[in-house]
Amino acid sequence: MDILSVILLLAAADRDDGLAKKMLPIYLKEASEYSMAVESAPEKKLDLKKEPVFEWSNPVRGQHQQGVVFLWLRDGRPAALGSIWSEPDGDLPRRRVYHEFHALDRARLLVSRPDALNEWNPQVGLVRKEIPEAGSPAATAGARLVQMKRLAQLFTGYETDAEEKRWELRLLPAPLYRYTSAKSDVMDGALFTLVSNAGTDPEVLLLIEARKDGDKTRWEYACGRFSDRDLHVQYKDTEVWSSIRGENDTYHHDLQHLYRIYADKIVSLDGKLLARVRTSPPLWRVEVLPVDEK
Repeated sequence: MDILSVILLLAAADRDDGLAKKMLPIYLKEASEYSMAVESAPEKKLDLKKEPVFEWSNPVRGQHQQGVVFLWLRDGRPAALGSIWSEPDGDLPRRRVYHEFHALDRARLLVSRPDALNEWNPQVGLVRKEIPEAGSPAATAGARLVQMKRLAQLFTGYETDAEEKRWELRLLPAPLYRYTSAKSDVMDGALFTLVSNAGTDPEVLLLIEARKDGDKTRWEYACGRFSDRDLHVQYKDTEVWSSIRGENDTYHHDLQHLYRIYADKIVSLDGKLLARVRTSPPLWRVEVLPVDEK
C-alpha cells in the first residue's frame, strides 16, 4: 500500500476513531462467514484478505454510515469485493450492519454462508472491455503502474439521487489494490474506485488490467456498481458505462446479481447480536427478527 492510501485510511479513521475500532472486529467476523469459489473450480475456495483495503465514511447521507472494504482473492487477483458497513439503528447505541458485494472475476462465483437469511448469487462473471487508444502495457511493473494511474484518470463519472440531484464522482488516485499474476493471462492490474463528493464511500469500481492475448498485450477495463443511485461513467467524455435503477436494476441488486446489498443484522457496539434482518424477494420486504435470549 502506498503512502497516499495510508493517509486516506488514517484520515477516515480519525473522523470517528472510536467507532471504527469497535466495529472492525464485527466486520471481519461477518466477512469471514462467507465461502466463495469460481464455478469452474468449486472446491478451491477464494482467499479472504483479512486486512481491509479501504475504510470509508459517509456522514452526509442521512445517518452516519461507516464501513470497510474486503477482498476475496483468486491466485492473488481480486475475485470479489465486499463492504461490510453499518449505520445507527434507532435512538439506542446500536448499529444495523449491511453486506454489500460485487463480483470481480471473469468466471461466475459460487457464494455460500451457513444459516444465512440473505443470499448473494451472481449469475455471470464480470466482463472486461478493451480500453480504446490506450497503447501497449509497458515491460516493467513500475511503468505499468504509472500507465494504469494515467488511464484511470481518463474515467470520470457522476450519480443522481432520487430527487435528481447530481453528485460528481472523483477518482481516488491510489488504487485500492494492485496485483500481478503469472498464473493467468493477466499480466498486471489495479482496482480503483470513484467516490462521491459527499464522503469517501465507494460508488463505482474501476478495474484496469494488462492482458495477454496470444503474442499481443492490451489494456482492458471493467466498471461495477457500488451504490443505490443512478451511475454514469465516461471515458474521455464519452459515456461507456451506466447503472440506472429500475425493475431489474433495483436497490438490492443489478440485473445479473453481480452487485448485491442487504441489511443483515442489528448489533450492539460490543458486537452482541440483537436481531437478524431478512430481505425477501420479489418485493424485497425487510423483516427484523429479534434474537431470543433464552
